[in-house]
Amino acid sequence: MTLQLYNCVKYLGVNIDSKLSWKDQCDYVCRRAHNMLSFLERKFSRSPLKVKEQCYFTLVRPLLEYGCTAWDPYLTGHIDQLEKVNRRAARFVTGNHLRKHGNTAKNMKNLGWPPLRDRRSRLKLSMFYKIRNDFVCVPRKDLIPNSRKPGQYVYPPPKINSHLGSFFPSTIRLWNSIPHELKSNPSFDGFEDSLVKLTFTLSTSD
Repeated sequence: MTLQLYNCVKYLGVNIDSKLSWKDQCDYVCRRAHNMLSFLERKFSRSPLKVKEQCYFTLVRPLLEYGCTAWDPYLTGHIDQLEKVNRRAARFVTGNHLRKHGNTAKNMKNLGWPPLRDRRSRLKLSMFYKIRNDFVCVPRKDLIPNSRKPGQYVYPPPKINSHLGSFFPSTIRLWNSIPHELKSNPSFDGFEDSLVKLTFTLSTSD
């Protein structure tokens, strides 16, 4: 039997390409999100801000974040591709469509929305907490504690960008950057509450 070679396959709703660049996944979720936003703009343009915001939170943002702990993109172009949906949604919700410099940042600040990249970072840290504390069935035998820095972990230096941006290397870098008292929180709910309150950017460089 001859095996067919595919450049991209869908598994559990996530498009996995042969280079693990997540280009196909980003294209797919952004296309769906933009289509849904277009629908909301036609049907809810005159609705109150809170109604439009809830529509976005319920019908659009989940499309952008489903399974993102596994496929969080590491290339700047793909990261910005997702952020453009968030910025478009902010214009829709606020009704402020001015394109002048600084207006997008103003919309995001008024709404109190963090960048999607930071939301994905928090979701990855929450998953790491669950793995570390055996709340989910994910093997952690390869998590190597840093003997000189309690609460931190080491990982093999990645040789390619797709490995550098994969879950464990990227999330360990995030984990090592957060305060020690946050890592040692005995309650998952308490950990998540404290994580939301962090004011610094969790995301690392590309």
